[in-house]
Amino acid sequence: MSLVLAQKGNGISRNITIYDADEDAIVPGENDRVRVRIGRVGEDDKLTITSGSPTSNGSSVTKGETNVLRIDASDLDFDAGIYTMFVEYFDNADSQEWKTVDRQVFVLEDT
Repeated sequence: MSLVLAQKGNGISRNITIYDADEDAIVPGENDRVRVRIGRVGEDDKLTITSGSPTSNGSSVTKGETNVLRIDASDLDFDAGIYTMFVEYFDNADSQEWKTVDRQVFVLEDT
């Protein structure tokens, strides 16, 4: 688990590596997807970004050997505070369900 710091008014980019149970890096296939959800357990997500489906503000997850999360400043319009950032992986060939592969602490600070 790591800490992701963001500040209202500033976008961020972050590389994401997905590991299997043997701690080998996974490169998502053409029909696989990567999703990042920011929120708190028991509440609606503040932000959800899925590979292949950028937000209307342009936030995106680009999958590949290096998966890149890009969050546009306009998508950081929720209350400052401490959240959980869930990194999820959808392996199209394996039971067709989302799997949480990482959880990180996401801190959004006021400007």
